[in-house]
Amino acid sequence: MTPEDAAEVLRLRPNASAEDVERAFRARARLVHPDRLSGASADQVAAAAAEFARLTEAHRVMQRVIAEAPIIATIDPDGPPRGPRWLIIGWLAVMLVAGIISYFGGALPYSTADVVLRLLPLAAAATAFALTGRRVYYAATIALLAASVLITLALATFGSLVALGLLLVPVIGLMVQGRKVVQYRP
Repeated sequence: MTPEDAAEVLRLRPNASAEDVERAFRARARLVHPDRLSGASADQVAAAAAEFARLTEAHRVMQRVIAEAPIIATIDPDGPPRGPRWLIIGWLAVMLVAGIISYFGGALPYSTADVVLRLLPLAAAATAFALTGRRVYYAATIALLAASVLITLALATFGSLVALGLLLVPVIGLMVQGRKVVQYRP
């Protein structure tokens, strides 16, 4: 039996997928199996057995064709799926608001060093993780976030606690986005 004949018996196109072949075989087998003919004559049972044998042969031929088909690898030219740019920009805008609050009323009020040494590296690490999903950025984000929490709690003021609460939301949002990128990678 040729692959074209087998596809015709299974009522499929010749380049059908393995799932399509299995689905078609099972559906047709339920219809033509000789065990379904409990009160039929010997001729009817023999005809059903011959049809079932032909169906089984077609199934075997199609499985062989699929197994022998060359595997074509594809590469996603766009890379891992990224969230909408507006989402990352939105999280960064919230982080900017947290940074402004922290600058004016944070742990070290009016301290540019606090913003540069604590908040900018945290924003950079979280953004890098959101874009790439690399573990090094994940670890840096966690370490910088923990340091920021400890510094804020040690030098707690109302403004610093508000800034910390506001800072946690976008950092977590960026980390969730980064996890989506990690899950895409093989």
